[in-house]
Amino acid sequence: MLKFPELVKALRRFGPNLDLLANIFGERKEELLSHMESIRELCFTPIPGNSFMKISFEREIGKYIRQSLKGKSSLSLVEEGVPVIKIENFSGNPFAYDQKKDQWDMTLDSKWEPLVYEFQYAGETEPLPFSRFRSYKTLNEMMMVSLNQGIIQGFIVDYGKRDFVLLVRTPYTDIKENLETIPFIRYTAWLSFGEGTSFLMEFSIPDRYLKEMMEVLHDLKNHIDVILTTTSLEYFKPVL
Repeated sequence: MLKFPELVKALRRFGPNLDLLANIFGERKEELLSHMESIRELCFTPIPGNSFMKISFEREIGKYIRQSLKGKSSLSLVEEGVPVIKIENFSGNPFAYDQKKDQWDMTLDSKWEPLVYEFQYAGETEPLPFSRFRSYKTLNEMMMVSLNQGIIQGFIVDYGKRDFVLLVRTPYTDIKENLETIPFIRYTAWLSFGEGTSFLMEFSIPDRYLKEMMEVLHDLKNHIDVILTTTSLEYFKPVL
């Protein structure tokens, strides 16, 4: 029987391409589809392959993709922002997720190996052409061509009920590596500043684990910047 981490690992690379997944796993497409449809709130966010984006933590009306619940800070896509030079795609830690119970094991103190994408900038950054989708049917012909041509190089895979989103920024490598063992991590973005590199991590969290997560971050409050928001479309745009 196909194990959940194996499926997530393949979905990060290929998305819900049933034909290709069936060949990889030697499974019937109908069985794969049934398995995927049984995963609560399974969805995919394409990662572009040729160029990425520049981001800002200043409030940019109409350009934000994450907005703080308190309205004082945001994450925006702007041409004058900080370049993202690398993305580590974790898509959570599927080894810590119980698909049947929709629960997470917070005692699992290990880091799941991410897929790593690097980006270079030449001229103006291009707008992201795709956003999050749920149905495998959305992997249409245009997106398949983009995947085959390397315009899309992977997918952030989300699964399970999520209620809150935490963005954590730090310049400290040891803090980054420790926080990456938290099973809700979606990605780590490497930000290129003139004087060095900073790290932006995003965690998508069920409400039952939010208090525990905030307690972890409280101990690091002098070394990190945090944005707390929700998965509501009022505060969260499904890009990245």
